[in-house]
Amino acid sequence: MGTREITSSDAMIYYLLLLFPINYAQAKVQQQRLQWQFSVIPNGTNNIESINLTKIGEELRKYTLQLPHINVLLRAKYLENDDANPYVRWFIRHSNLPVIIKSYDHKQIIKNQSRTLLPVSKNRDSFVISTDSQQLHNVAQRFVQRAGVFFFILSDAQLPQNSGDLHNVLHTLWIKYRSFKNFLLTFQGIFYFNPFAYEADTGKYGRLVLNDNTKPLDITMFRDMHGYPLRIQIFKSVYARPFLNMSNPSIKDVYGVDGRVAELLEQQMNFTMVLQEPDPNYFGERSKDGKYNGAIGSIIEDKIDLCLTGFFIKDYLVTEYMDFTVAVYDDKLCIYVPKAQRIPQSILPLFSVGYDVWLGFILTALVNCLIWYLIRRLNLYLNIRKCADVSLDRSQWWQFVRIYIDTWVLWVRVNIVRYPPFNSERIFIASLCLVSVIFGAIFESSLATVFIHPLYYNDINTLQELDESNLKIIYKYSSMADDLFFSETSPLYASLNKKLVHLQDLNADVILDIAKHGGKAGVTRANSLMLESLQFILAKQVYVVPECPKDYTISYIIPKDAPWEEAVNNLLLQFSSLGLITKWINDMKTEVDIDVMKSGLDLNQANTFKVLTISDLQLAFYVILMGNAIAGISLVMEICLKCGGQHSQGKLCSF
Repeated sequence: MGTREITSSDAMIYYLLLLFPINYAQAKVQQQRLQWQFSVIPNGTNNIESINLTKIGEELRKYTLQLPHINVLLRAKYLENDDANPYVRWFIRHSNLPVIIKSYDHKQIIKNQSRTLLPVSKNRDSFVISTDSQQLHNVAQRFVQRAGVFFFILSDAQLPQNSGDLHNVLHTLWIKYRSFKNFLLTFQGIFYFNPFAYEADTGKYGRLVLNDNTKPLDITMFRDMHGYPLRIQIFKSVYARPFLNMSNPSIKDVYGVDGRVAELLEQQMNFTMVLQEPDPNYFGERSKDGKYNGAIGSIIEDKIDLCLTGFFIKDYLVTEYMDFTVAVYDDKLCIYVPKAQRIPQSILPLFSVGYDVWLGFILTALVNCLIWYLIRRLNLYLNIRKCADVSLDRSQWWQFVRIYIDTWVLWVRVNIVRYPPFNSERIFIASLCLVSVIFGAIFESSLATVFIHPLYYNDINTLQELDESNLKIIYKYSSMADDLFFSETSPLYASLNKKLVHLQDLNADVILDIAKHGGKAGVTRANSLMLESLQFILAKQVYVVPECPKDYTISYIIPKDAPWEEAVNNLLLQFSSLGLITKWINDMKTEVDIDVMKSGLDLNQANTFKVLTISDLQLAFYVILMGNAIAGISLVMEICLKCGGQHSQGKLCSF
């Protein structure tokens, strides 16, 4: 037998229980073919009823198998009769559970109508309560809570004669507390209230039925709810797009993954989905007076039975009222910023290749110039025979200048005017021509690429760069920012946390404002950007920072200890394991891709070719103008030098 706990006020119960078989009850235990009977003296009657507990014990064990312990409450006025009851003796002696035995006074319960146990409580106790049909209502109101299993042992119930009163009691418990694991243990058998049984005569739900289930109620009742109406809330989110009726504000349909899940749950469980008008605060947050609005507030105020819009699995400080279903998908919280500005056409060719290519191009030319000069010095020093009658400048300086100019002329793939007179230098020039061809091909291909695919200045790619940009980070939902940047994590997160700004207008289009005006950053879910704001990304108006600060697992929310919680979780696990949710997500992404292609924003297709215009050649004209300007300045300087020389010789300056 399991362990028992009793208080000092109830210590006398053990003594009475020892006296019951001697003074009050005529109990006989006979074991014949594993069947045993108790002879019981019911309260208020002299008739002896016998109950075969073989099958009853098997049924009771089904519902007590997962219980950690059980409370047995006996009536203080009828302790001897309650102890003789076969149901009581089974729970005390044969349930193999830790048992807490207490007594109660039903008169005191009538006087004290306040409930000490809330309908949704952290304490999930289960009770075996001995009572009668007249006191069932008061006792049930006092002890019943949503979570837990309750066995009411009725000593005087005659079913089905007085089933109407018992039906009303259990129906009240269902409507008020959503409690359905309430069993009536009578001499006619075990009865329970099925809230989903439809009565065609009355047009109402609810029936008191004899227990003949081979499986627990969590499985049998919620496989077919017979069209029972459930209040479902789905509001606009990443995977949910409600469609409203034009004549009234009610929701007629929901598009998206969440809508598909709701429809399939409705089919599998056979309930009627009553879509509730979404709260204008969407997910919900805590106000200054301590109350919650949005979907969370609807859960707390018992306005909805299930919310099928994805929530981040995190602590919303309402664990005593709300619970999460199993996880359905994952997502990230990402930061999006204005796209870096486009590089102007006037300097675009300068950015056609990287800095390393430019640096390599210039340094290689200078090194080749030096090598050519060294070859020239070596030829002159060794007095190598010339292969052509070409005069050389007597000044070493002017020879170096000439080599420097000719090197750059060859380096940009232009013919030189005068070739050097030595074979070694001419061979070296040939190698320069080959290298210049390679560099030229790189420049030409890169230049064509940047004209087709415009270049932009460097974007913000890390959170460190985001912090250095000093952009304010805008968010609409408090659940996105309350743990986005923990100040204690690092100085970087502390600095970014100070830049968070809460936007009170939930209908404001933050990404549109950033795309048009810039000057700030925003935070949202990664899939929201891909499904709702892809056009801004393709149009190069916003940029998603690759370093996302937060990853979340997402699930739906449900009232704490809701009766259909286990059934919903089992079905969601089946949907996920079968790949249905992943398929529906991919379907939404495919539809977005198709819409983008139809709207002409498919950059992969639109930018396969481009017709160049005069504006694309700005740099070429700028180079010509700059060259002419430098040539003009050089000409003026040469004229001035010539005139100065002639004037010093006493001659007139002539052109």
